Amino acid sequence: MDGPNNDLQVRKSHLANLLLANRRGGTDWGEYYQPDGTPWSKKIANTFLLCCLLDYQMPSDVAWKNGARLINDILGDPDDVWQAITSVSDSEWKAKREEYKLHRFPAGHNRLWKIGKRICDDYQGDTRRIWEGKDPCTALVMLWDLGAGDQISRMVVGALRDCGQLTGTVSDVKGDVYVCRVLGRAVLGETTDPETGVRLAKQLHPADPWQLDAQLWDVGKSYCHTHNPSCSQCYLAPDCAYALRQREGRSL
Repeated sequence: MDGPNNDLQVRKSHLANLLLANRRGGTDWGEYYQPDGTPWSKKIANTFLLCCLLDYQMPSDVAWKNGARLINDILGDPDDVWQAITSVSDSEWKAKREEYKLHRFPAGHNRLWKIGKRICDDYQGDTRRIWEGKDPCTALVMLWDLGAGDQISRMVVGALRDCGQLTGTVSDVKGDVYVCRVLGRAVLGETTDPETGVRLAKQLHPADPWQLDAQLWDVGKSYCHTHNPSCSQCYLAPDCAYALRQREGRSL
């Protein structure tokens, strides 16, 4: 590979600029998006967090549909979804996994009860108490403590910022499969792990890595497939190590 793309720092700068130029206001959070900072209702906040908790190791659209199905169809749109979930015992909730089909893994179903119990006991069933009046770093730590997990917690904090529910100027990307694949391939030439993916996002845009998250998800879903990626259609291709390597191989 000849020319400026040989320089890793130059490529990183170009990649960051391309991603930022394609943010277009961030991801579409639908009813959750409140650019003027209007606070969510308790019900909306609880629905948001529940769907976020399901959004790992499965397609996002499926996770959010399953969350809505649980709340509206299975539980009957309760005023307090966490109280409804924990109105049965932990063992009874676990036994509902095959019936409810909320998540592909048992842990994805089971932890809704454990986290729901914490929310009921510590936050009176109101998830807004986790982040209201907090900065992003404090909210992240509280979500970790709740048991939301590292990457989901990062997604929640970033989404809260996008939706006007949390003020702050910096937070990390969610190191999901798309971040690992897109940033790994673009910078290193191959898919990487979540820790490295988060670190690479910080290197590309240290001022606020979260500003890259929506575009990385979109590139991963639209072009950077696991097999047969559509590099020729991807706007990152001119500075992507993986795409450059593929073109070099074909030119030999």
